[in-house]
Amino acid sequence: MFDPLKKEKANLNQARINAEVARKYSKRQFENAKSKSKSFISSPTGIAGMFVAGSIKGATSDIPKPSSSLLLSLFLKLF
Repeated sequence: MFDPLKKEKANLNQARINAEVARKYSKRQFENAKSKSKSFISSPTGIAGMFVAGSIKGATSDIPKPSSSLLLSLFLKLF
């Protein structure tokens, strides 16, 4: 029997297969990246890097400025 949608059905089936392969590949790559990052973070290099980054952020962070109402109340208490 002649099927006019044979080509479209084949394309749809191939697209399903491609999507499944891409999903499996993506999941495998995600798991690989997660394990590599966990091993780097727990290594001495990773720990030292996090310490240095935290110390730089702590040294360069701005000290919060007091609000104007606090300054005004302190000024009024002086007089």
